[in-house]
Amino acid sequence: MLRKLAYPALYFLLIATIPCSAIRIKTKELTVILSEQGEITGLQLAGGRLVKPFNLSTSLQGCKVKGVIISRKNGDGSVEFEKTLVNDSLLSSCVLTEHYFPTRNSIRCELTIKGKDEPWGASIDTKVAYPIRSGQSKIWTTWGAPQFDSAKVSSSLHHALRKFEPLSKTDNKHTWIDPLIPVPFSNTTYYYGAPYFQTNGMHVGFAPFQENLICIPMVTILEEADNSGVTIALSPKDNIIDLTMKTTDDGTITFSRLFNRISKNSTLSFSFDIVSHESDWRCGLSWMRDRYPGYFVPLNPLANQMGGTGAYSSYSMESLNFDIEKMKKMAFTVNWQASFDFPYMGMYLPPVQRNEKWRRFGGDMITIAEMDHFAKKYREKGFYVLNYFNVTEFGAKVKYPPASTEIHKPDAGLWKDCNELLYSKFKKAILPVPEKSIKDPKYKNAQVPVPFYTWEGGIAMDCGESSYSDFLLDQARRHVNEIPNSFGICIDRLDWLRMFNERADDGITWYEGKPARSIVTSWKKLSPKLSAIMHGANKVIFANNHTKRIDILEHVDGLFDEFTYAGSSLNLTSFLCVSKPALGWTDNAETIRHEGGDRFFQKYLYMGVFPMCPFPNNDHSITQSPDIDQFYLDYGPLMKLMQGREWVLKPHVASSKDQLAKVNVFKIRGGYSIPVVYAEKDNIELVLNDLDGLKERFSCLAYHPGSDQPVEVAYKKEGKMITLNVPVIRGCAMLYLSNKE
Repeated sequence: MLRKLAYPALYFLLIATIPCSAIRIKTKELTVILSEQGEITGLQLAGGRLVKPFNLSTSLQGCKVKGVIISRKNGDGSVEFEKTLVNDSLLSSCVLTEHYFPTRNSIRCELTIKGKDEPWGASIDTKVAYPIRSGQSKIWTTWGAPQFDSAKVSSSLHHALRKFEPLSKTDNKHTWIDPLIPVPFSNTTYYYGAPYFQTNGMHVGFAPFQENLICIPMVTILEEADNSGVTIALSPKDNIIDLTMKTTDDGTITFSRLFNRISKNSTLSFSFDIVSHESDWRCGLSWMRDRYPGYFVPLNPLANQMGGTGAYSSYSMESLNFDIEKMKKMAFTVNWQASFDFPYMGMYLPPVQRNEKWRRFGGDMITIAEMDHFAKKYREKGFYVLNYFNVTEFGAKVKYPPASTEIHKPDAGLWKDCNELLYSKFKKAILPVPEKSIKDPKYKNAQVPVPFYTWEGGIAMDCGESSYSDFLLDQARRHVNEIPNSFGICIDRLDWLRMFNERADDGITWYEGKPARSIVTSWKKLSPKLSAIMHGANKVIFANNHTKRIDILEHVDGLFDEFTYAGSSLNLTSFLCVSKPALGWTDNAETIRHEGGDRFFQKYLYMGVFPMCPFPNNDHSITQSPDIDQFYLDYGPLMKLMQGREWVLKPHVASSKDQLAKVNVFKIRGGYSIPVVYAEKDNIELVLNDLDGLKERFSCLAYHPGSDQPVEVAYKKEGKMITLNVPVIRGCAMLYLSNKE
């Protein structure tokens, strides 16, 4: 912020507009050139390349600058610009301050916006205009799939971007496109996590099947000809309610922050960094992970041991016919317990004694002691159990309108009827249907809000309402105390986070022309408290995050994604979990048969995600069958080499000659695992670069699907470069590199 001096007249003289000569802010690898209006007009990158004209500026939609732009150079090398912005149609104004300064490896801009009038809202846009080189400049981001104009890509690039479709085509969800390939600029709008919610008939429930989603707010521009690149990275720490990223084929990129409130009572703060690097998509993602490790690395390292194929099952492990060794060969590790022990959604552990029975949602009777015994049986056999949890849904067969808002039953018995508990304790936590969407006039502005209905007659809830969040936290404490053999929880249905509670106010949201509470804000308020309970007891938190946003995962240790059988969801989950375990969903055996088993497994290896495995009693997911079981057994040894993996995000770390195979590199305990997949020849020439920790002589083994033993692979090491000729079987090899004893 500008430092105010004691004498206003002198202050004005000191901060008068900086002379017209360009302002330069420098780091070792990047120089940013700023105009006197506070707009970036050029960049000088690490190799000396000048990018000009290059324009980057922040504005508010519908606003224009009024009066003098105040600017100031500071002794620390930073510079500040203060602008008054006016929206004539809304009769509102604000002050935008932009503070540019160098960091160790970026130029950072911190924005503040302070309203002068009554609260209002406008899209806050950071726009980049990049001077593209025709046929050369490419763009990359953490997308569900690259969006590109087929007419503007070469035949070789078109081949690399080919869709892997089911052999027996069913629907578009099961197609997959390699997301690790930069493409030319195109006319596309990307949505951060999920499309923002609109009241004009948009579907409420959301599954991430769209390809035009991004999960990390960043974009990378690459120039292969001179090995240069630049990344613009927004901070996941910012209070982003919703965000879009729009690109055009002439080189324009616009980040639009939506639904933030501009007010004289509070100050909005946002930030972004500009990073110079080599021409590799890995560089920007690597910078993001290193700059914000709290969002990328599990808070509880125990989560890494849970990397493996998973289940969502009620199977109790009591059967003598259960083949433990077979499941271990399939790399099975964790069961997200789908026994529906709760009497209704939200009441995951009723307030009863340890051996007191209740009727669970599944229909029969159960006790807390039996729930713990279930988890203990898995633990004894070397597996993990995660209990079901949900912070956004409540009840079953909820009645609306309520029969009465006056409940006289003692608190001790309220839990037995979800309607009585809901309307006596959590009425304010009901996520309301927007008033403009309510058809029946008698329900408009009703004392009890009209709810959104969900599975089995439950309703959506706002976990930011203190009465309900306190209840959820108490549930978490009881899980820790009452089910010690469980390793933690997996939280379902985070798609509700994209909604708004128009009857509440989080102090920062402006939706449909008035204050509201974003459920993203509600979750960000709840999750650190939930983390303190679970992580404080050495438990883990996994999530089924339909809404694919990095900023909601700060306190989440790993993902168990219900939709990775869809290519876009697989890709988004992978990027969110470059340093976390990622477990994916297999909806049924037919999906694998239609896609082809080798194709199915190789995309999971490439993206570092574990597919759900065939398991007894799996709920709406894959169960056992001899032909598909065999594929899991064939690929089990290869998948085991991904446990605890982290993506290696060094520039140019791996490539195959003539792009005849897809290659990725993971760091694992004891060395590296390297999937070589979709190979188009029986032998693939592979070049690896700058793998830390490998001695001059090391072991390189190739594991192949369906082969009992790995084979030794010869290599040539020259300095930091390793060249190998990799034999593949069924188009695949998983390399394991480790130092010899």
